[in-house]
Amino acid sequence: MKIGIIRNPNEPETVWNAFRFGVTSLLMEHEVKVFLLGKGVESESIQDKKFNVQEQIGLFVEHKGQIFAC
Repeated sequence: MKIGIIRNPNEPETVWNAFRFGVTSLLMEHEVKVFLLGKGVESESIQDKKFNVQEQIGLFVEHKGQIFAC
């Protein structure tokens, strides 16, 4: 299945969950693309003790997920 995830907000929990869903989907051999727009492009710089966004983004890329930004 092809899955597209569009992220606009930059709240740590929602971004973390979006990439966690993406990683899980990739592990199930789906094709996943994430499109970041607006404040969503700041996702990589989110610092949060409870929701490690950078780790999820790293796993997403490691498993061949694609990220686009505007």
